[in-house]
Amino acid sequence: MKKLFQSIKTKVENAGSKAISVLRSNKGELATSTIGGIIVGVVIVGLLIVAINQFFPSFFSDMFDSMADKLNGNW
Repeated sequence: MKKLFQSIKTKVENAGSKAISVLRSNKGELATSTIGGIIVGVVIVGLLIVAINQFFPSFFSDMFDSMADKLNGNW
Protein backbone atom coordinates (compact mmCIF):
# COMPACT_ATOMS: atom_id res chain seq x y z
CA MET A 1 0.00 0.00 0.00
CA LYS A 2 2.87 2.33 0.81
CA LYS A 3 4.41 1.75 -2.64
CA LEU A 4 1.07 2.54 -4.31
CA PHE A 5 0.77 5.88 -2.53
CA GLN A 6 4.44 6.60 -3.24
CA SER A 7 3.97 6.00 -6.98
CA ILE A 8 0.78 8.10 -7.07
CA LYS A 9 2.58 10.93 -5.24
CA THR A 10 5.49 10.74 -7.69
CA LYS A 11 3.17 10.87 -10.72
CA VAL A 12 1.27 13.86 -9.31
CA GLU A 13 4.52 15.72 -8.59
CA ASN A 14 5.81 15.00 -12.11
CA ALA A 15 2.56 16.22 -13.66
CA GLY A 16 2.70 19.36 -11.54
CA SER A 17 6.28 20.14 -12.49
CA LYS A 18 5.48 19.59 -16.20
CA ALA A 19 2.50 21.95 -15.93
CA ILE A 20 4.62 24.61 -14.25
CA SER A 21 7.32 24.35 -16.93
CA VAL A 22 4.73 24.72 -19.70
CA LEU A 23 3.14 27.73 -18.04
CA ARG A 24 6.48 29.45 -17.43
CA SER A 25 7.86 28.74 -20.90
CA ASN A 26 8.87 31.82 -22.91
CA LYS A 27 10.58 30.22 -25.91
CA GLY A 28 8.55 32.15 -28.50
CA GLU A 29 9.09 35.52 -26.86
CA LEU A 30 12.18 36.44 -28.89
CA ALA A 31 10.52 35.61 -32.21
CA THR A 32 7.42 37.58 -31.28
CA SER A 33 9.50 40.62 -30.32
CA THR A 34 11.49 40.38 -33.57
CA ILE A 35 8.38 40.17 -35.73
CA GLY A 36 6.80 43.04 -33.82
CA GLY A 37 9.89 45.17 -34.35
CA ILE A 38 9.89 44.44 -38.08
CA ILE A 39 6.22 45.37 -38.37
CA VAL A 40 6.76 48.63 -36.47
CA GLY A 41 9.75 49.45 -38.69
CA VAL A 42 7.76 48.84 -41.87
CA VAL A 43 4.92 51.03 -40.63
CA ILE A 44 7.32 53.86 -39.73
CA VAL A 45 9.02 53.70 -43.14
CA GLY A 46 5.62 53.70 -44.84
CA LEU A 47 4.53 56.77 -42.89
CA LEU A 48 7.79 58.53 -43.80
CA ILE A 49 7.23 57.77 -47.48
CA VAL A 50 3.67 59.09 -47.27
CA ALA A 51 4.88 62.27 -45.51
CA ILE A 52 7.66 62.87 -48.06
CA ASN A 53 5.22 62.26 -50.90
CA GLN A 54 2.77 64.73 -49.33
CA PHE A 55 5.28 67.57 -48.88
CA PHE A 56 7.37 66.92 -52.00
CA PRO A 57 4.97 65.43 -54.58
CA SER A 58 7.53 64.92 -57.36
CA PHE A 59 10.43 63.74 -55.16
CA PHE A 60 10.16 60.03 -55.92
CA SER A 61 9.36 60.41 -59.61
CA ASP A 62 12.32 62.78 -60.08
CA MET A 63 14.61 60.47 -58.12
CA PHE A 64 13.60 57.39 -60.10
CA ASP A 65 13.83 59.26 -63.41
CA SER A 66 17.37 60.44 -62.63
CA MET A 67 18.37 56.92 -61.52
CA ALA A 68 16.95 55.50 -64.74
CA ASP A 69 18.89 58.07 -66.78
CA LYS A 70 22.15 57.23 -65.00
CA LEU A 71 21.62 53.48 -65.38
CA ASN A 72 20.72 53.83 -69.05
CA GLY A 73 23.75 56.04 -69.56
CA ASN A 74 26.03 53.25 -68.33
CA TRP A 75 24.80 50.85 -71.03
